[in-house]
Amino acid sequence: MSGTLLAAASGGFTDLNLATMIWAWVSFGVTFFILSKVAWPMLARKMEERELRIAEGLKKAEEAEARARELAAKQEEIFEEARIQAQKFLAESRAMAENIKSEMINAAQQEIAELRERAKKEIALEQAKAVEDLKRATVELTLEATARLLKREVRDEDHVRLAREVVEEVALRL
Repeated sequence: MSGTLLAAASGGFTDLNLATMIWAWVSFGVTFFILSKVAWPMLARKMEERELRIAEGLKKAEEAEARARELAAKQEEIFEEARIQAQKFLAESRAMAENIKSEMINAAQQEIAELRERAKKEIALEQAKAVEDLKRATVELTLEATARLLKREVRDEDHVRLAREVVEEVALRL
């Protein structure tokens, strides 16, 4: 056995065995033929299917990205429009609030003015009534004082003349 090993070891790379070489080429050819008829077409078909799936996936991803950009742009437009409408609504609300405030202030001022006028009229009426009551009381007191002073009864003309004089004097003092 050691002799065969030595013979194989002594031969080196330059010793080629023709039968082994032919057998290797035949094995390679058969294997190549079988692979080319069975395995490679199936591998090629699988590779093409995979390539198509990847291409479809990329296409769908690009479409989805384009739709996402469109949706983002639409969403931005909607947000901008909503912001503008909100600002418009706030401006209108402020204007309405200012109008209501000024209307309420004007109504309150008008009501105050009406109350003042009514109070002035009531005061003037009360004043006139008080002056009338004062005149009447003055006339009665004057008549009573005159009757006591004179210890007699004064005639109606005297009453009227005396009452007028007293009233005029009292009115001048007021």
